[in-house]
Amino acid sequence: MNQFHNNRTYISMAEGFMSKVYGWMTAGLCLTAAAAYSLSPSVNPGLFQAVAPYLMVFALIQFGVAMYFSFAWKTSNFMTLAGLFIVYSLLTGVILAPLAYIYTGESLFQVFLIAAAMFGTMAVYGSVTKSDLSSMGNILMMALIGLVIANLVNMFLQSAQFDILIACVGVGAFAMLTAYDVQMLRKLGYQAVGTQEEVNKIALVGALSLYLNVINLFIYLLKLFGKKRNN
Repeated sequence: MNQFHNNRTYISMAEGFMSKVYGWMTAGLCLTAAAAYSLSPSVNPGLFQAVAPYLMVFALIQFGVAMYFSFAWKTSNFMTLAGLFIVYSLLTGVILAPLAYIYTGESLFQVFLIAAAMFGTMAVYGSVTKSDLSSMGNILMMALIGLVIANLVNMFLQSAQFDILIACVGVGAFAMLTAYDVQMLRKLGYQAVGTQEEVNKIALVGALSLYLNVINLFIYLLKLFGKKRNN
């Protein structure tokens, strides 16, 4: 009887951990969508024109926040990390706002639904599969590095065909990364027996990982299926 009770408590703790991860991820996506919508050219053209020249600055700040988050989360307190997560989500929205000038609003919405459905499917797969996905970690890391290099090369080549190939690889990589991350987070959830502060920090780091998967899925799917405006 005690063994059964302990197992139930153990599972409940893991489920609570993942709820925090998904909760923060969803909050970040909502902040990003709100920032992108409020700055989109069709909604607020004056504000968009004022912000547009500084997009590179915002991108550099965003990169700095991501680096700090990645390397200093263990020594930072939860409130600092939560603030950085919010800032990062808002900056992402600012940087994505110009997409509303390139693609139709209907197309953006449809592609986001596709990205959300794909993310949900792979998240469920990562949760229920009996296969051990940990061996995919190194392969996925190499794929991400390859994507970065390929995108840099194509900045000079400006090849539409190569861009489509990159997008296809990107969709596949981030779809599988979603399943991998979810499985790793669920395993970590069973081990999250530290202080409440530590558990919350780990959940926030996990939320950022899944958030980035959704954003990248959306961007790469947009390259494949997005309908551009006739400007």
